[in-house]
Amino acid sequence: MALGAANPGVRDHGLMVEVGHWSVFRRGQVGGNPCPVVTETRQLTPGQMQAIAGHYGHESVFVTDLTPTRVSLRFFVPRHEMRMCVHATIAAITALAGSDAIVAGGAVVSTASGEHRVSWKGGERLEVTVEQAAPWFGPPAAVHAEMSAALGLPESSIAGAALIRPVSVSRAKLIVPLRDADAVHQASPDFPALWEVCRRLGTTGAYVFAPHPDGDPRHVVARQFPVDAGYPEDPATGVAAAALAAYLAADLQPARSAWRGITIDQGDTMGQPSFVRAAALAGPEGTTRTSVTGRAVRTGQAQLSLSAITGGRDLPEPELR
Repeated sequence: MALGAANPGVRDHGLMVEVGHWSVFRRGQVGGNPCPVVTETRQLTPGQMQAIAGHYGHESVFVTDLTPTRVSLRFFVPRHEMRMCVHATIAAITALAGSDAIVAGGAVVSTASGEHRVSWKGGERLEVTVEQAAPWFGPPAAVHAEMSAALGLPESSIAGAALIRPVSVSRAKLIVPLRDADAVHQASPDFPALWEVCRRLGTTGAYVFAPHPDGDPRHVVARQFPVDAGYPEDPATGVAAAALAAYLAADLQPARSAWRGITIDQGDTMGQPSFVRAAALAGPEGTTRTSVTGRAVRTGQAQLSLSAITGGRDLPEPELR
């Protein structure tokens, strides 16, 4: 089913939008990252899509083109359009697979960041894996004192030898290692100061992490503070998780390529416990692939009156970040 592009001349008077509500990366029966999903978008403009995201206050995903083996997605937060969003991709694929709109097992997802292979398994409880691009590593950033202050933490929270650097697998994140899990949970950012550091280093958010108290070297705790997204923190962040997997595998150059997986606990400080499984493929030539795996749970369905949230106004084209 080819959905086609929205008609910019269509007004929203009387237009009702079917919105599916999903939670992705839940740890247990609660938590996870909420995600509104709209699969019928033929009458929507990009400005209206952003208005829907603003209405719900969450990353929202819109299916703009669909065949049995290929899906085109657009992602919005309240203040801009995003090039890629992993948890929203998992929610959209789960919704489409449940309606038999795509073939079983795998598809190519087209986004503003490029094409991504997506696979799934598991019947009624789908487990979806989203592949990301090969990682790009920015130079180490000597911003330890500045970052500690921006996070509202003592300087000792970031070791002097800690490697702070941008990493991108689709949208660049500033990876910030902290001393321990307590420091992660105690962070209380000065957001303008934090955003200024992130922007200066060409990243779309800061991802702070530390080893999990259970001592498992492949288990970490993390928090993500996005730059000017319309909300201060994410309960679970797939793009950042894949970047962290690449960061942790960067120094590994085994004789044979092998996937190195990590599990990330996130969202506890927000009261939305989540876990993300991410992996990086490390080999003799470095880290060449990354992926994120998770599940989405349907939490509701709603009919949304578009004119009720836009007032019938013509809306500007969103900025793409």
